[in-house]
Amino acid sequence: MQAKQLFNKRSIYPRSILVIAILSIVFWLPACNANKNGAANPDRVVEQYLLALENRDKNLMLRLIPENVPISEEIKAKIVKFGGRKIQERQIKYTKYKPILWSAKISGFYVDRNGIRSKFDDSISIEYQSKGHVKLYGGRWYLLLDP
Repeated sequence: MQAKQLFNKRSIYPRSILVIAILSIVFWLPACNANKNGAANPDRVVEQYLLALENRDKNLMLRLIPENVPISEEIKAKIVKFGGRKIQERQIKYTKYKPILWSAKISGFYVDRNGIRSKFDDSISIEYQSKGHVKLYGGRWYLLLDP
């Protein structure tokens, strides 16, 4: 009789549904919280930032910025100032103000439309953001532009 109770449909079915629901939450939670903005590390933020400048790609630059940050004018200003130039002999110097807040000084050269080699200097801030204390979500690095 005890064997019948252990394998009774009424007891197995709700338990299996509960187990499946818990496993689904555990495996799908990181995917739901995954932010597609930002980058995995500061080097990648700088690389993507320079690529966005070189290609005058506003959308790529927007993907480096935290969600819900309205700074389209700052992006336009950066693209107008530095956009469309292939930056060569890049040198990147990081300054760590805090473990989550870095500054990147980017220097190098580009050749302008007249064939003249000109100096490139720019500075950006990079910040690490994580959503809460969930260990499954590692957080991302973001580009911060001054207003």
